[in-house]
Amino acid sequence: MKKQAVLLLCFGGIAAISTSRAMDLKESKVTQVVNDVQIISATDQKPKTAAVNDRFSMPDILRTGTASRAELVAPDETVTRVGANTIFSFDPAKRTIDLKQGSLLFHSPHGKGGGTIQTGSATASVLGTTLIVTTTPSGSLKVLDLEGEVEVKFLNGLKQKLDPGQMTFILPGGNQLAPVIIFRLDELTQNSLLVKGFNQSLDSLPLIQNQIEKQIKLIESGKATDTGLDVGNNAGPNQVEVLDVNSIPHGQDLLPPKVAPNINDAEAADATLNQPSLTDATIPTPPVHVFTGTPFSLAGNDFLNGQAFSGFVARNIFVNPPAAGLDPLVVDLSPYTSQAEFDLVAVNNLNLEGSVRFNGLSDQDNLSLIAGHQLALTPGIAVRADVKNFLLSAPATLTFDGVSLYNFANNITLNSGADASFLDNALVYANGKLTINVGGNIFANGSHFIADSALFTPLSGSIMFDNVTLDANSLLIFIAPQTISLNNSTITSPAVTLDGSGNSTVSINNSTINASSLLTVLAPNDLTIAGSTLKSDAGSGSVKLISGVSLLSVTGTAITAHYLTLNSGDGILLDASGQTLTATGSGATANLTAANLITVNNTDFTPYATVNLAANTINLSDVAFGGGSAVTLKSLLGLLNVGSSVPGDVNFIQNVTYGGNPAQNYVNNGGGITVTTLH
Repeated sequence: MKKQAVLLLCFGGIAAISTSRAMDLKESKVTQVVNDVQIISATDQKPKTAAVNDRFSMPDILRTGTASRAELVAPDETVTRVGANTIFSFDPAKRTIDLKQGSLLFHSPHGKGGGTIQTGSATASVLGTTLIVTTTPSGSLKVLDLEGEVEVKFLNGLKQKLDPGQMTFILPGGNQLAPVIIFRLDELTQNSLLVKGFNQSLDSLPLIQNQIEKQIKLIESGKATDTGLDVGNNAGPNQVEVLDVNSIPHGQDLLPPKVAPNINDAEAADATLNQPSLTDATIPTPPVHVFTGTPFSLAGNDFLNGQAFSGFVARNIFVNPPAAGLDPLVVDLSPYTSQAEFDLVAVNNLNLEGSVRFNGLSDQDNLSLIAGHQLALTPGIAVRADVKNFLLSAPATLTFDGVSLYNFANNITLNSGADASFLDNALVYANGKLTINVGGNIFANGSHFIADSALFTPLSGSIMFDNVTLDANSLLIFIAPQTISLNNSTITSPAVTLDGSGNSTVSINNSTINASSLLTVLAPNDLTIAGSTLKSDAGSGSVKLISGVSLLSVTGTAITAHYLTLNSGDGILLDASGQTLTATGSGATANLTAANLITVNNTDFTPYATVNLAANTINLSDVAFGGGSAVTLKSLLGLLNVGSSVPGDVNFIQNVTYGGNPAQNYVNNGGGITVTTLH
């Protein structure tokens, strides 16, 4: 097997193992012998020189010498080609091939090739159509896929898939994955005696040639690059040994396949992306920065906390620097569509310096931009990826200053270990769900958010919106342990929840919330709403305003809701001050409940068929109830007082009417108002 050049394209991923039956090699017929080939009897250990038409019956041992090889054909038409200096046997009870040294090529009808293969220290189950397995001095096995799919199942249940032109290692112990490497099929087939060193051509040779032509087209189009490096025989879970081709002695029969350098080299080198390809020479490369065969993590990064990544990695990444003059840079990720997840990972800083669009992935793929420290976006740029999930994540503050962020396919997620800031006409558009998770605060000023649904969660801080527009087609949720503050902002969504969890306060000032179905505002402490508009559907919608242990204050605010609920663990102040409460249809209900004092001023309840107020003391001034409405007023003492405020009573301080007439005339036996005790 001669030199094999790796392509900088995409590496293999994890896939389900096939349930097809492995090959049965209890007996095979020898169809060709070249030079020194011996069959050693398992019963008496006597060697016999192999000849054509001999039967190789398990568990006999087959051994080849230098410059020797043999071909065996089993009853199920599986072809086994044995390379030089190879020793192997087969245990029919365990259905295990014991490859003590050397190399084997398997070719069989679809779904029958391979079996459980082991050396002294490496074991795995391998299925495939045409593949090569070879041992290394370190006790590993190399598995190379020539055509069709090769599937490897490890002892602990891990599974790995190889596509044509990909290889990997089965490491000692058989319990962990190794990197998947793309090699040049044309060089392998031209130089491998296992492929071309026999009289009879492989039935799968046309299929192998088809894969060769595909690789060559990728190289010619610039979507694949020969690294000029060779892989050695040593490998680990995250890296393989790299050799310079010039250091390999001339005349060596088996040159190792070429491969990208190990991930440590990539993590130690900066990368500049100013061309569509992630393997463009201007990055620069080598070192190679794309690793998709085996997940990797950033050691020692507490924020990323051992998360596994697959994709492009470098120390610092610079995307579309000004000198490139591209508006936008279009990054081609189509070589990686076989990956469900592709990550762009900077060990330190990821700098988006100019507008960029990530193309080529489908709306079923995930794309993540990950920074080990800071993810910096130059003010005014646009960033777009139309994928299933588009994630931007960094431990430092994320700042979107006039930045436009788009995912026209589905979801956007923003993660920060600190704050997230949206300034100066920043725009975030997600066709699916928008999720913003931060360790600190979420600030937005003069910005716009558009999504199908949205979730804002500062884990230890506040949400502060000033002059912000937020449109969510289905659902919007804010959860903040400190403060939720809306100023001069407009929020529109069928269902809106502002949840001041922990010990927070909520304030809504000069803002509009359009929630056609349900608006819920929860504040453990103060809840203050002033000069605003709260609007749900007048005939069916609900507005619920709830404070925990402090005052609920609603002043100068117009409210539209069929069901209006105000609850406080302390007191309620409702003062419409010229604004209106709007409801339509039968059954419209307003409920106000407080532990201590309810004060209602300048408020018209006439749209509500049912009005319930309950508190220790109730004070009403300039309040109107609709004629025919069912009004229930509960206080500690359950007594009506007119003209002043008496603790424990229901107090009609001034101008309280029922159907336009003095309300006291309709209390209890006088009409539709019931004044009673709390209990």
